[in-house]
This record gives sequence, C-alpha cells and structure tokens, in this order.
Amino acid sequence: MKQLGSFKYFLGLPLLCMAGNVFAGPPVNYNGWSATSGTIDTTASCSAAGITCTTQVQDDGFLIEEVKTADYTYIRFVVTDPTATGATTDLNFAAETFIPFAFQGDGISQGVASMQVIREAATGFESSAELQRAMMRFSNPAMADFGVTIPPTAPEDMYTIKLSQTISDAANGYADTFDFTGYTAFATASNMNPDSDVTIGSIMDITQRVDIGEAIDPASKQQYFEQKRRMGITGNIETEPFPSNGYFVEGTPLSTANNLTVGGTNVTWADGDEIVSTWLAQESIMSDTTALTHQVIENRTTSAIGFETDISASMPASPGTWEPVNFGTAPSLP
Repeated sequence: MKQLGSFKYFLGLPLLCMAGNVFAGPPVNYNGWSATSGTIDTTASCSAAGITCTTQVQDDGFLIEEVKTADYTYIRFVVTDPTATGATTDLNFAAETFIPFAFQGDGISQGVASMQVIREAATGFESSAELQRAMMRFSNPAMADFGVTIPPTAPEDMYTIKLSQTISDAANGYADTFDFTGYTAFATASNMNPDSDVTIGSIMDITQRVDIGEAIDPASKQQYFEQKRRMGITGNIETEPFPSNGYFVEGTPLSTANNLTVGGTNVTWADGDEIVSTWLAQESIMSDTTALTHQVIENRTTSAIGFETDISASMPASPGTWEPVNFGTAPSLP
C-alpha cells in the first residue's frame, strides 16, 4: 500500500537547515522504529515530547516522513526488506537517513546523518556504518541565529564516519571485530564551508580470535590478533569559536602523550601522534603451557618502533608490557 502526504517541498530541496538542536547527528535516536510484514512504524521515536512525525511516502520496506522538533524540520528516509518483521535491532537490513529541511533564508549550510546495518544471524555477522556530514555534526546545525547561545557539541561527537563489524561463528571457532571512527576538518570560518575531506584524526581497533586446531583436538588451540591505532584530534582544527554558538571548538587529541618500552626500545609519542599497538599470540601445537607471542609498538609520526617475539611465552599469554591510557585493557590468550 502506498501513501502520499504533503510532500510539496522535497523535490529540488537544497538541504538547508533551520534553527537549534542539542546534539550532533539525527534529531531522534537511530533504531526508533520497527517493521511488520514490511510496514514501518516509527511511533517509538515519534512519541517523545516536542517531536511530530508526518508520513509523506510509504510502501513495503520503505518510508519517507517529515520529523519536526521544537526548532528544526527534517526529512527521514527508512529502508528495510519488503517483508521484514521485528524490532530494528533484529532486522537483517536497516537503513535510516536524516536531512535538514528548510528554505534558503532559514540557514546557510547543508548536512546529512545516516546509519546502515546489515546482519546475518547464522554466522553472527553484523556490519554498521554511520555518517555525519556538514552541519549535522554540530549541536546547532544552522548558522542563522548568531546571537543564540547553544551548548557546543562535544568534540568526540563531531565524527564524520563510524564503522563497526563483528563476526562471531562459534561453530567454526572464529570471532572478529572491527571498529573505526574518523574525523575530517571543518573549513575556516572565513569562507563558511562547513566540511571537508581532510582527515584530522581517527581511531581503529581490530581483533581476531580463531581456533587453529590440532590432530587430537581440533578446537583446543587458538590464535589471537589485536591491533589498535590512534592519530590526530577530534572535532576540528579551529581554535577560536565562530560564530558565538560553539561551532568551531578546538579538538582534543585522540592519542595522549606517553611512552612504552618493547623489546628494549622505548618508544615515545606526543599528543596527536599516530601510534599503533599490535599483539599476536598463538598457542603451541606441541604444548598446552606455552605460546608464541609477538608485540609491536610504533610511532608512525616519528618512525620509532619497538618489537619483541617470544617463542615460549607462558600460558595464559599476555603482553610483557602495556600502555592502558591509549590502548585500554591488555589482551590475553586464551
């Protein structure tokens, strides 16, 4: 069944903003909807105080609606499988996009906030991608009301892209995670361009655990790999607020100055340097009490590197040294 509402402003929309919001990203939380035989229901996210939603176009697995907050009007696109049934977090495919909706006189900049998730229950696979561009990275996406005081967006929330992937296949002894958050620079206030493709910072975490097996007991031996990378800053590169609403706040470092000694080499780094920690461990096929381990710490900004290999590390295995400020909890095997 198709439904057409008062969608008179959509075609040719210049994607411009109106007034104020209190956080970066979408005006309502992602995943605030469900589906029944392909019919999408957004009541869960549209029933909050101050939120009004009006359907514009609807079909099986597809919805376009107008979302109004106290200060903004958005268009939301929701897409799923035509026969999907269930909560958003259980669906095999879910995509949701918000764009600000206004006339040119109400603001000066465009933007988009979008998330897409793909799942496969049989293999424990889940992949999500989130995008924030232009003024949708700000607490106040419009720059129309310069005299209005809006709480500035936290620099860590000004990311451009966030990716996450997990695979958990217990039957085949395999587990994998991948997480990435990237930040791009805002252009200078003088030319008012809201966004750019210049990368100023990122965080990446990769883990992989797999059963490597042996002739007697194929599931008894494991291999574990972990790599963590931090570089640059969050937010943007401007250090002065312009206008007075906290758009251009100074970013915070994604890597914090510290040092770590691995294999007798002390590697140091400053705030914002590109640092990479890698650890690999594999249980010995010949013994239940030992493992091979390999650890590397790099400062790719200065090309400093320290590494160490141990072919008879005691089980359970863990890194000989670790730096928790930037890299969190030390890994271990098993």
